[in-house]
Amino acid sequence: MNKSHFRLINLFVLLLLVAVLVSNRLGAGMSADLTLNCRNELYDRTGNDDAKHYLIADFVLKEDQASISYRYFDRDGDANSLISMSGRIIDGSAKDNIFEMAIDEVKTEYYQPEADPVPHMQYLNSFAKSNLANVGAHNLTLRLLERHDKEGYAAVFFQPANAVCGCRIVD
Repeated sequence: MNKSHFRLINLFVLLLLVAVLVSNRLGAGMSADLTLNCRNELYDRTGNDDAKHYLIADFVLKEDQASISYRYFDRDGDANSLISMSGRIIDGSAKDNIFEMAIDEVKTEYYQPEADPVPHMQYLNSFAKSNLANVGAHNLTLRLLERHDKEGYAAVFFQPANAVCGCRIVD
């Protein structure tokens, strides 16, 4: 076999290897199937009052899509406001329970315009919209520290909030 045939075979093998690697990377997109329902009492660290508001956060991760809603309620259970976010799951590992999301849409609704705004809602809303305006996406990461499917709950670490929350896994 002469040198030109050998080089041609090497080039073919190299191109085949590159094609396999590229197709694996493109075909290995994140695919998730997870719904979490998280409930929290929100406290004002500067005041001595009990919780003034409650937060229910729903995370729906399906295939490569992410939908998040933050619903805020007053102590009486009346709806105060809502932040809805949607975007894509851009990285992570379903096996390792890590989901990195790029949020590209944020909508806000106020149900009690005369009431004092919820500080957590104000912060999250302005932070997310600032990221959208300046970076083009609001990035979030969910990491399930513990997951108990049989019992229906998970301990979830949220970035960039650096918060850990107990959440119900919804079937």
